[in-house]
Amino acid sequence: MTEEEAKHFIARNGNSKSLLFPVRNGDDITSTCRNLWVIDTHGWSDVGLRCEAPEIYQHLYNTVYPERQSNRDPRLRKNWWLFRRSNEQVRAAIGGLARFIVTVETAKHRVFTFFDAGIKPEHAFIVFGLDDAFHLGVLSSRIHVVFALAAGGRLGVGNDPRYNKTRCFDPFPFPACDEAAKARIRALGEELDAHRKRVQAQHPGLSLTAMY
Repeated sequence: MTEEEAKHFIARNGNSKSLLFPVRNGDDITSTCRNLWVIDTHGWSDVGLRCEAPEIYQHLYNTVYPERQSNRDPRLRKNWWLFRRSNEQVRAAIGGLARFIVTVETAKHRVFTFFDAGIKPEHAFIVFGLDDAFHLGVLSSRIHVVFALAAGGRLGVGNDPRYNKTRCFDPFPFPACDEAAKARIRALGEELDAHRKRVQAQHPGLSLTAMY
C-alpha cells in the first residue's frame, strides 16, 4: 500500500502501527523509490488480529483471503493472513538492532547502505545483521568491492555483478584493526551513509545508481 494508506490505518487505530512497515526492493535503491508500505502480521493469530486491529484484518480479508483460498497449498489457505515465508533467519539476524546493512544482490554498482530497523527488505537484498559503521566502511572499501566482483560472478541480461554471500562475504578477511583504525573507518562509514542520505533527501528522485 502507499504511505498515505498506511498512515490512514494508523490514524484510525494505533494498534495498526505495529503491523505496518516501509518495504524496499532492489529497484527502490538502484532506481526510483516507490515509498510503499507492507502489512507484516508475523506472530499474530487471526483472532488476535481481528480483535486488536480490525481495520487491518478486514483489509487483508478483502484483498488476500480470496486469493489464498484458491491456492493449492493447504498451509497457505489455513494461515491466509501471514506471509508465504516468514524468513526467520533474517528476522533473527536483525532483531534488536536499530539499523542493519543491505546490498542489492545483483546490481551494476556494489553499494552498501544502512536500513532503519523498521524497514522490511524484500528478497532482492543481501541482509547483514550488523549495525556498526565500521562494518559498513569495510564493506564499502575498494578492496572489498574488488574482492566481491572477482568472487561473486555475474547474472542477468545486463551481466551485472552478483553478490553471493557465501563467496563474497563469508571468506572475506576483515582487517584486524586497532581501536584507532576502527574509529577512523567507523567515522568514514557514518559520513558516507549520512552524505548519501542527505543528498537523496535534497533530491528525492536521485537513486544511488544515478549518484554513482
